[in-house]
Amino acid sequence: MGKFAMNDREPPATGIRFTVGRDVRGRWIVNDALGKVGGLFTDRASAVHFAMFESDHMPGAVWCLPEHVTLTLGEAFEPRRLSATSRVAGRA
Repeated sequence: MGKFAMNDREPPATGIRFTVGRDVRGRWIVNDALGKVGGLFTDRASAVHFAMFESDHMPGAVWCLPEHVTLTLGEAFEPRRLSATSRVAGRA
């Protein structure tokens, strides 16, 4: 086939997927726009490396916030409150 052969995969989604920044305590944070992954990192390089890897090095998928802007981990990392009627998986 020629070099312009059709690819049977869908094109990758565009837009910012991960935001990299610091929290109020100075820790590096990666937030996923989809709320699936993220975390705390000891340095900026590690945070950016993680975000780039998770986004398959897609151009424009990682956005680094300016130094004066703070970031939080988001809902995915907040403890969930269980109601009195909730049951823990694996328990009767």
